Formats: sequence, C-alpha cells, structure tokens
Amino acid sequence: MSKSLKEMVEEQMESGELELPIFNQVALDLQRMKNEDDVQLDQIIIAIMTDPALAVRILKVANSSFYGGLKEVSTIQQAVIRLGLEQVANIALMSAQAAAHDAQLQKLKDRMPGLWEHAYVSAMGARWLAKEAGLRDRAEEAFLAGLLHDVGELVLLKILDQHAGDADIPPLTDALINEALEVLHPELGHRLMTTWELPGIYADVARNHHQPNLEEPDALHAIVRLVDGGCAKVGVGQRADDQMILSSLPEAGFLDLNEIQLAEFEVVLEDVRSQAGTLL
Repeated sequence: MSKSLKEMVEEQMESGELELPIFNQVALDLQRMKNEDDVQLDQIIIAIMTDPALAVRILKVANSSFYGGLKEVSTIQQAVIRLGLEQVANIALMSAQAAAHDAQLQKLKDRMPGLWEHAYVSAMGARWLAKEAGLRDRAEEAFLAGLLHDVGELVLLKILDQHAGDADIPPLTDALINEALEVLHPELGHRLMTTWELPGIYADVARNHHQPNLEEPDALHAIVRLVDGGCAKVGVGQRADDQMILSSLPEAGFLDLNEIQLAEFEVVLEDVRSQAGTLL
C-alpha cells in the first residue's frame, strides 16, 4: 500500500536526510551567538568570513544609502560594529533563505519567486509594524518571525521536488500543491525551527499564525498575522484579497494601530515588494 502525502513528508522530515540550502551553518551560528552574553567580536568575524558571499552582503548593507554621509566601511569588523550583531545575524538568515528558494521541477520552481517575495515582504513589514506599534525593542524579533513564519511551505516544496519522479507520487496538480501547502506548512515550519533550536516563539508563530482564535495572543503573533493580512491586501502571496479591510482585523486593535498607520503600512508593503527580487 502506498504512503499518503502526509506520511511521505513526515517520513522525510524524521529521516534527517532532507538537506536544504536554508540550513546555512553560518546563519544558524550567528543566531546562536546573538543570544550569548559572552560572545566575542572575533568569533563573529571568523564565522562571517567562512562565507564570502555573506561577507560581501554585510559590507553592502553597512554601506547602503541609509548610512550615506558616514565614513565608508571597508572591513567586516567595522560592518558588525555599525550594524550590530542582531541585524548581521538576520541578514545572514535572510540571505540563506533567498538562496534556498529554488527547485528542479519547473512547476515548483515557478512558485519559488512568489514564496520568497512573501517571506521578504513579511519580514520587512513585520519590522515596520513592531516599530509603529511602540515595540521597537522587538523589531528584529518581528523581522525574523515574519521571514520564517511560512518556511514550512518551502520545506514542503523541497520535499515534493525530491520525490516528484517517484512511481507512487501522482501528478502534482496546482490544486494538490495548494491544498498540501495550506494543510501541512504550519506544522512543518514548527518542526523545522525546533530542529534549528531557534527560540520557541518562532516555532509557535509558524504553527499558530493561521489559527482562527488564539487564547493568549502575543504581540509577535499579532504582528505576523497582521502582516499576512497586509500581504493579502496588496496581492503578495497566494492568498490575495484586495477587499480586505485591515482596520477590521483584531490584530490591528491589539496593536493599537489607527487607519492612517494601516494605510501607510500598505504603502510600505508595496515599496519593499520591489526589493525582493534583487536578493534572488
């Protein structure tokens, strides 16, 4: 008897044989370092320099237009000091995420740019929402939660890509892929981030961000759920809904955001959407 799709996915996850480009060791090391009290600058620099592409990306960010008028940064040490470890760690994970969005099967490959666009816009939008809601101290946390909350979709597409030629796999219709993504991605995201040993709040957000009612909503959950609504409103991702009224969402009330702020939020999402493709 052939396995169900869900059984096949679970077996692949449990086998430990699923190798994703997203498992970037440098990115994960930097995430761990940022939570350590005794981490040394030299340790951070050594980790970054093992990934030349990441080193270049960090230097570019440290010399971006935002820092115009300041002295040009020419070393990784200077870049880390300017940006801070938290932002550097998130740049690393974002770069790893961008690199992971690829597939061999054309039907799945065609979905990857949209999936990455949603992840990137969600990350930037979540950071903006945290600051706007008076939660500046959680802005980088919100960025990471936004970036990773739908990572289960990437995991599923990678697994389907690996098994697309198997004899017991039926044709991958769009309807089948869409349904599998909707049903399976929250738990897959939770399991992946647990495997990464990231703080539990990120795994919780991945598993619960589509739950209709949360008994004890957290600000981070509210931010990610609202950024999902914002993405739908501006047509980013699979769940486009241009009729959505963001001010009617309970998360907007929870974060105490008014209609002017929410209108500006939509503009922000539209603006950052154009940046997503430059990272692929």
